[in-house]
Parts: sequence; C-alpha cells; structure tokens
Amino acid sequence: MNQEHSPDEPEPLRSEWTVDLLNSGSELAAWVDGFGSPLHVVCPDQAAKNYLQWLKELQNIYGDCQVQFALKSCKSASLLRAFAMAGAGADVSSAYEMTSAFMNLVPAQRMSMTGPAKSDYEINLCIRHQVAIHIDCIEELKRVLALADAVGGVGRLFLRTRPLSEPGSRFGMTEDQLIACLPLLELAKVERIGVSFHINDYRVQTRAEQLRFCIAFLRCLCARGLTPGGIDMGGGYPMRYLERFDSAAYGRGVHWGGTAKPGNYPYAPELAGVRHAAAVIQTALANPVDLDFLHRHRLPILLQPGRSLLDQCGLSAFYVIDVKDLGDGRFGVVLDGMSFSLSETWFGADFVPAPAILRRDWRVVPRHNARYFLVGRSCLESDVIRCRGLAAEGGVAPGDLVVFTNTAGYQMDSNESSFHQIPLPKKVAAVRRASGWRILADETPSKELLYDRQ
Repeated sequence: MNQEHSPDEPEPLRSEWTVDLLNSGSELAAWVDGFGSPLHVVCPDQAAKNYLQWLKELQNIYGDCQVQFALKSCKSASLLRAFAMAGAGADVSSAYEMTSAFMNLVPAQRMSMTGPAKSDYEINLCIRHQVAIHIDCIEELKRVLALADAVGGVGRLFLRTRPLSEPGSRFGMTEDQLIACLPLLELAKVERIGVSFHINDYRVQTRAEQLRFCIAFLRCLCARGLTPGGIDMGGGYPMRYLERFDSAAYGRGVHWGGTAKPGNYPYAPELAGVRHAAAVIQTALANPVDLDFLHRHRLPILLQPGRSLLDQCGLSAFYVIDVKDLGDGRFGVVLDGMSFSLSETWFGADFVPAPAILRRDWRVVPRHNARYFLVGRSCLESDVIRCRGLAAEGGVAPGDLVVFTNTAGYQMDSNESSFHQIPLPKKVAAVRRASGWRILADETPSKELLYDRQ
C-alpha cells in the first residue's frame, strides 16, 4: 500500500510512531483485516512518554504538581495502565471508572472522584477506599458528611468552585456558598480539605485568576482552623493538532450540506498541553506570598488532563466499502464504520485534521476534480464521518483505508454505539520494538505492556 494526503487540507502533526505505522500501510491493513473496521490503535509507550514530559515541565514551575489522567477522554485499558505504571493518577466520575482505574493499577491515593452527581454507593466506595471526593454543592457535602460520620470520618475532600468567568454555570459553588460549607466542615471529621475548579475556555489568564481565587479561599479555610489539602485545576488544556490553521480558508472548502462545521476547538493554539498548564501556574504564582503559602503548608497542585495528555496516543482506521457517484463531481465514500466511531460530528463540529488515504497497489485510475465525502454505513442521513469534502489527487477506491490520526482524545470512543446491532469497534495496543511491531489486545494485561520496555 502507499499513502496519500489531500493537497488542500490542513496537514496534521504526527508522531514518529504514527508516521512509521502509516508508512508500513500493509501491516496496518492486515490488522484491520484481522480485527475489523473501524479499528482503533493506541500506543501505550507514547502515553508514558507524554506523562513524564508533563510531570517534568510542571515540576520545573512548582515542585508538587500531580497529574491525574481523566478517564472520560478515552476508554483504553492499556493507555490507563501505561499512565499508572509511569506514576499518574486517575480522575474518575463513576463507580465503573473507579473500578477500571483499580483494575489498571491506579492506587486509591492517586485517584479523585470528580463527577458532579454521585450516588450514595459511589460516595461510600470513595470513603472506604480513601479516594478523594470532589464536592459540587452544599447539599452533596451534607450527604457525604452524613455517610462519613457512620464510619468515623473521611480523608480528602475538594470543594468545587464555580468559575469566576462562568457565573451562570450549574457546576461548583460561589464564594458565599463555599463559606457556608465551612461551619459544617468544622464539626466534621475530615483530614484535609482542598478546592478545585474546571474551566471551559482556553485562556491562560482565566485559569490563573481562578487559581489565585482558590489560594485566597484556602487562606480563609486555614483561618478557621481547618487543614488545607491542595488545589485541583481540573483539565481542558488545549491540544495542538496542526502546525497552523486558517479557519476562514477551511470554511471556503466544499462541505456536506453546503455549510462548514469547523467547530470552535483551537486546533493550532499558541500554547498547548503542558506548556499551557505551566503558563497558568507560573502566572498565578507570580506573587511570592502565594507561593510561600503553598510551600509552607506543603500543598499539592493537581491537574487532570484528558485529550492533551493523549496527544498522539492513537489512530482510527476505516475500510472503504464503496464509492458512490452522487453527481456534480461529488462522491460518497462509504466507510465500514459510523460517525459514532469518530465523535466530532456528534459535537456539532467537524474533525479538522486531514485523514491519510492508504491506497491499494491495484487501484483503478483516479477521478479528477472530484470531492469525496466520508460517510458511515448506517441508514441515517446524518451519519457523516467528516463533513468537508476531500480533494484526493489519487482518488479514493473500495479497499483503501482512511486513517484519522491523533484520535485517542474524545474521538475514538466517546459516542460508541452498537447501532444496527453491529459490535463496537475493536481497540488494540501497538508496541514498536527492535524486532518490529507487536499488536496486543487493549483490554488484556500482558508481559509486553507491563514489563518489557526494551
């Protein structure tokens, strides 16, 4: 097989392992033949590398930074194990995610239950396993303290603050509501009390202001004789998919339905990933008095990245079933898969980075001046996998592979569905060693993934 990129598409950034696998296209094609289409391929070695890079850069800014992987961003067991073995914690939002974290080697002391709506059962699990609990509102705090009192107290709580930049949010507590929690905590048996936040925009200054607010609130907490437990900055740090992105030029392309859906994700942000997170902390701690307060009380700063920690950790390969002539130079490329398996269109947007076309050597002569729309195999008109038409110079033909790269974060399994009773796509772990590529079941622990790093 050989590889082709569309000439007028935003060219995605790709890791060394991704490029190597695309260049050995016949190997990837064999995996799709064996495991089915679409096939999600993840790289545990890249996950471990990412985590260690995050930790190194953050601890250069503040020594006690801790990183917890947000499980909601990808359901891969092998990626979670790779993060855990490298030292990362886990951000979980349900008993099921907590179970997955335990099964994949995350210890309780490195775990946080952050979901805004927890059942009594989930709260009890956290209390008995000493998993940190994030408190979304005073009503939830009362439930947690009542359940904890029955077993002698609770270890770590984090009070979730409502973002100053999002006063209408339904999540978190205002300053007055936070202060109203303090009398309850003074009467309870809580070892450490921290504060947390999650912000939906990508501005460094917004997060830095919220971090300073949290430090000020911890001072108030200390003044009441309570023991502070640190600050959790949540996730949502932007990831760089492209070296550069011109949204206006992208919008001038040919789109399904005639309307561009580029979305509002910053595909080429100036600051991305750990550099963005580090800039937030550095900006917030510019005041040496605040820095001294954190050091004096030995307070950790926790971060819970998902998508950005998964940068370059996976790809999704779709087999081309057929190419339908839709008229007017438009062709529908029917992929063996559905838009459930590449989630961006379900968010009302489009996945901007261009896919690679892995072509069979025996293909027919390509069509010229054609636009190819990638659609799913279901009976739904809305099952469009990518709305922007491709202008592939070599065309697209049945038997080709369409490969989307950098899909581990929120793309490959956020909206899984066995629609038409078609089984969910397989997910496999790829490891590259001196002897070549190894392919392993994602969900099954193996010696290769647990011990062998040669």
